[in-house]
Amino acid sequence: MAESTLGDTVEGGDTYLQPVDLGESESSKQGQKPVLKFDGEVPPEQPGEQVGDIHQIEGAELQGRPRVSSRGTFKEWTSHQIKITKQFVSEKLGSGVRTVDTSLEARIDSLRDTQRKYSQLIGLASQFKMHFTQVIEIQKALAEQFAFLSVRTTELHNEFSSNSEAQKTLARAGEGLLAAVKHFVSGFQTMCSKTMEDTLHTVKLYESARLNYDAYRAELESLKKQAETNPTAVLRIEPATAEFEKHKARFEQLHHDVDIKLKLLDENKLKVVHNQMAILLRAFAAYYAGGHTALEPILADFRTKQASYRSRDTPAWLES
Repeated sequence: MAESTLGDTVEGGDTYLQPVDLGESESSKQGQKPVLKFDGEVPPEQPGEQVGDIHQIEGAELQGRPRVSSRGTFKEWTSHQIKITKQFVSEKLGSGVRTVDTSLEARIDSLRDTQRKYSQLIGLASQFKMHFTQVIEIQKALAEQFAFLSVRTTELHNEFSSNSEAQKTLARAGEGLLAAVKHFVSGFQTMCSKTMEDTLHTVKLYESARLNYDAYRAELESLKKQAETNPTAVLRIEPATAEFEKHKARFEQLHHDVDIKLKLLDENKLKVVHNQMAILLRAFAAYYAGGHTALEPILADFRTKQASYRSRDTPAWLES
């Protein structure tokens, strides 16, 4: 092997640069800049190492697509991408044939619309929760301030004291309603972000498998037409048929999975929404009805004290 100052070229066209330890040399001792040198030895190949191969993509296996690990699989991956892109573009232009299950597509569209509406409902309920929390905090602050003034202002003790009790009562009733609203928001968030999202993830896999299925179906049909006039195309029909059957099996399996998940989601949605709406309705009813009931004795006591105060009230000095 011929010696080279930069390295040697080995089989496959790869050049290996072997760095030499740049220890303290004579030139560096004399204040000169050290020179980087390379010898021409090729490092031994490590076990499992493939020279010149594309690095394997870890943890990112695309659905229905081969893993990129070598030049051969890269060629297959590129061919696969060309088929998928061609099918996708032809569908967008209206020239491609697309496999459609109208019933399943309608259910998927309904699910996406339902998730969008539920997300809007969650947003409104969250705003109510935020503003109502502020209302409760203000009611508590008012109750404390009224109680303080009832002590400092003896002449208006009855008025400040009654208003303080009223605000405390409303705040306690509001805390029950607030807890119900928080439970309502949490339940709907779990349904939208987890339950529905899990089903929609399976839907995305199904749509990807459908595109792959149609792409390989179109290729197989094209090869069969070419075989009538081109004998060399006959040799490509068998491997194309094998690929088509593989993608067809995956498409049918995901079609079945989506159908089952949609049915289970519908059943679960009915139960969850029914319970959440019932809890929220009872909470609002209890807040208004219970608040009215709790305020009645406070108002009655205030009216009694007010009547007693007026009976022994002395005329103002302007009236005398």
